[in-house]
Amino acid sequence: MSGAKNLIELRGVTRSFDAGARSLEVLRGVDLQVEHGDFVAITGSSGAGKSTMLNILGLLDRPTSGEYLFDGRATAGLGDRERSAVRGAGVGFVFQSFHLLSARTVRENVLLAFVYGETGERPSSTGERRASAEEALHRVGLGSRLDAHPGTLSGGERQRVAIARAICTRPRLLLADEPTGNLDRRNSDAVLDLIEELNAGGLTVVVITHDEAVARRARRHRVLEGGRLS
Repeated sequence: MSGAKNLIELRGVTRSFDAGARSLEVLRGVDLQVEHGDFVAITGSSGAGKSTMLNILGLLDRPTSGEYLFDGRATAGLGDRERSAVRGAGVGFVFQSFHLLSARTVRENVLLAFVYGETGERPSSTGERRASAEEALHRVGLGSRLDAHPGTLSGGERQRVAIARAICTRPRLLLADEPTGNLDRRNSDAVLDLIEELNAGGLTVVVITHDEAVARRARRHRVLEGGRLS
């Protein structure tokens, strides 16, 4: 970890897309600072630019203009391989759809997190990776379901597997996109309890959501409307 105060810093970030004869500006001069260990919710209506924001924060896309610093490091000049290395070492993703492979066990699904290369503090040997995956599953309360298949799990349990996959590589940032969108309220609350617990342990969390009940669980809440953060 660098000495930077903020893990995430956006400075005047814009993102535009070609739309026929004109350019569609989705993000407009966005400024955002997220300190290490913070828990921030970003809400907004459909089409407000939340997905675009997620892709930029996760180094899956590049701003059209402006600066994005990750842990004090400017990302604009990084090549694709360097961006992939920073993303692989520093960012864990959780999505509304669990993205689990039905033919693989819970343990095997979590181990897929290591497919994307050796970066950061990731364990290098097969045994170390297996131990890391099992540790993450115990941490999310699924230590007894290592050899189960996703089809035998509830929606809440499947999202816990997805969270275990996101954290087993020991990222500094957890990016969650509508993490409770496919869950009932009881399972939603359980998943949010887990995210709060991970944040209390020092993990920086940014949740992208349209659900105000989810946003209220965060320490800070920003609203994205018309491509601008309130």
